[in-house]
Amino acid sequence: MLNSRHFRKGRFGRWNLLKIYPEKSGLAPGYLDDHWMRIREEAKREGEVLSYHRIVETVLVPPGAKSGNTIVLLTEYKNMAAFLGREKLFASIRQRLPSSTPGVVRQRQEDLYEPIDARMFMEVLDDGETDRFKAIPAKQ
Repeated sequence: MLNSRHFRKGRFGRWNLLKIYPEKSGLAPGYLDDHWMRIREEAKREGEVLSYHRIVETVLVPPGAKSGNTIVLLTEYKNMAAFLGREKLFASIRQRLPSSTPGVVRQRQEDLYEPIDARMFMEVLDDGETDRFKAIPAKQ
């Protein structure tokens, strides 16, 4: 059971699970590089994001099958304030950065993948005085 003594001013994060449309598995990572990762890299330079990762799960799918690959996007923020201010920060970064990377084919997100799930997590201190992360349950 967690109580207030377990929480400290620590890292917060969010992971998003995306289902990549089978015929778009080659384009989706490029789109995420040009949009999602570029924004996180700038936020990291500004000190609000500690780390970010794009994890691709590849599944061999026969031609014509309806199943596709998934991608997990993971962003770790330095604290709760950075986490809560992320949308404003990302909007500001989008305005400052060039609209796209030269040589990248322009695509729309909705043509490449669909969000499946998103979760938040936070750093907690367990009884053994070691760091760990705890998922924050979605509102029921």
